[in-house]
Amino acid sequence: MISEKLIRHSLRLSVVFNLGAAWLLVFPDNALGQLAGFTASSSPLHTGVAALMVVSLGLAYGWLAQQPAIDRPLLAVGGLIKGAAYLLFVGQWLFGVLSGRVVLFATADIVLAILWLGWLYRTRT
Repeated sequence: MISEKLIRHSLRLSVVFNLGAAWLLVFPDNALGQLAGFTASSSPLHTGVAALMVVSLGLAYGWLAQQPAIDRPLLAVGGLIKGAAYLLFVGQWLFGVLSGRVVLFATADIVLAILWLGWLYRTRT
């Protein structure tokens, strides 16, 4: 069974992932962005807004990890967003817009989504 301690650790890990993803969105031309398969084809306004949302969610995950009780609706929203983001990346890859390496990097999102939503399902009352 998935422990609450593991969920809290995964929320903290997600902060790091989200900050890294925001960095890649803002600076897609750097070495890590190139390794991940990002391109600088989007406008700075769009990538900046997307990075702002990714950072905001990352900070929310960090805040949630520190709370005495995990807020179940917030964790559910986080899991759904991570799952939807992964599906978005897969769809963009299937249509040839993104490199498969982006999908590989986004695998962390689907793993976290399954972990969080699975924990919520197993601990429901």
